[in-house]
Amino acid sequence: MIKLTHVFKSFDSGETYAVNDLSFQVLKGETLVLLGSSGCGKTTTLKMINRLIEPTQGTVVVDGKDVLSENECRNC
Repeated sequence: MIKLTHVFKSFDSGETYAVNDLSFQVLKGETLVLLGSSGCGKTTTLKMINRLIEPTQGTVVVDGKDVLSENECRNC
C-alpha cells in the first residue's frame, strides 16, 4: 500500500511547488498511472515515494511505514 497525504515539494524556499497538496492511496493489487504534461510533478512524486528526495511537507507511507522514519538504505 502506498499513501500520500497532503504532500508538497518545493525546491526554492516555498515560492514555487513542483508538487502541491497531493493526496492519494494505492492499495495492494491496484495499479496507478501518473499522467500529465512535462513539469507537472510526476517524477518528483515517484522520487518522494522511493525517498530519493524528501517532501517539503506531508507524509508518504509505504506498507504502513512513513518513508522518512526508515533508514535511508535498506539493502546497503
